[in-house]
Amino acid sequence: MKSDPDYYTILQVDPCAEPEVIKAAYRSLAANHHPDVDPSPEATERMKLLNAAYAVLSDPVKRKEHDVSRLHGQQQTIEETSTTQYPWWFLVTSVGILLLLLRFNVKLFLIAGLVFLLLWLLMTWQRHRK
Repeated sequence: MKSDPDYYTILQVDPCAEPEVIKAAYRSLAANHHPDVDPSPEATERMKLLNAAYAVLSDPVKRKEHDVSRLHGQQQTIEETSTTQYPWWFLVTSVGILLLLLRFNVKLFLIAGLVFLLLWLLMTWQRHRK
């Protein structure tokens, strides 16, 4: 699913910018990138992006929706890179048991280590399937 572009970046304004600042930025960029002024082939596409960004950011309701979708996208990115998705208790328990087994028998330690590794891989695989 394609996400919406960041209209604040397109208009080169801060997300906390006042409507007057957004309007001034739009006018300045539109004057520079209008197809009548800029002969480059990207000018038309750039102008479409500027118009879409201004249409969203100049309307308070659409701007609020855009802000919510931006925050949701940032939160989702943080969740995807977070290490909290893995159960920390499994790792702590595994290391504790392995340290106890190391005191008794090296072969038992290696077997238990392999079993914990396989369980960890299985848990990770199941999480990625969801």
